Amino acid sequence: MNREEIGVFLFRFYRKRTTSFLANIYKASITGESKDIHRARLDVKKIFALYGLFEMVAPSAFKHQGGYKLFRPLYRQAGKIREIQVNYLLLNAQQPPDADYTSFVLWLRDEERRAIYKYLQLVKKFRESELTDTEKLIQKICHSSSIFKLRSKTEAYIKSKAAIVKDLQLSEPGDKEIHKIRQQLKSMSTIATLVYSIKPGKHLDLLVTSFNKTEMMIGDWHDRVVLKEAIERFLSGNTLDLTESSAELNSLNLLKQGLIDYNLNLVQHFMPEVNGIVEAILTKES
Repeated sequence: MNREEIGVFLFRFYRKRTTSFLANIYKASITGESKDIHRARLDVKKIFALYGLFEMVAPSAFKHQGGYKLFRPLYRQAGKIREIQVNYLLLNAQQPPDADYTSFVLWLRDEERRAIYKYLQLVKKFRESELTDTEKLIQKICHSSSIFKLRSKTEAYIKSKAAIVKDLQLSEPGDKEIHKIRQQLKSMSTIATLVYSIKPGKHLDLLVTSFNKTEMMIGDWHDRVVLKEAIERFLSGNTLDLTESSAELNSLNLLKQGLIDYNLNLVQHFMPEVNGIVEAILTKES
């Protein structure tokens, strides 16, 4: 694609995602269904990926735009709802026949109801008109000369993120550091995947494949961290009540320890993969 074609493609892609997002939040405001909220969240993920690309190619023009601020509250709240949904899936997948999670599941359902209510309140406050200024700026960036420098700017962007990941690996990373590593990998993967769809190249193809493999493992790790933290929050407020139901207390403590053990093993598998990706990026000649 030439510069004009790239610009038209990106702008149309952006308009398609914002249109889909608006349709999905409208539907979610009627149904209150988690699946509709999740669809809107996926739209925002793609919009944020485009924002990252626009910020990369035109940082001075894009850094003061208001799109992030407009979407972020809805995105974060939808993320909380999605985490609860993933908790349900993990519980169903890892529940031994004699395990009892009754009170915990009821607590999760209450958490989900509250989270959905907060999301729907945010939808009411969303101002579609505020998208207009950002859209005009994006259209200008899409037709600028900077957009034709995608590949070189992408390589510089990915190298800068890889350097951050390398610093995070200098000491034995804990959950906090691994979460930051996950964020940097997702940023690199998102930009690489998007740019590859526009300007394919062998190096980007290899990177996207490596990112996808590692992201699956680190995503699996993150899901279990979220469930472990949910169990901890539940137990901190309900331990006294659960002493009368020692079976559920024991079940939850066993589940929590199982999640910790699983993640320790998982980290040993994906951290060498992460290190390999980072070294390959940082040692590649420009």
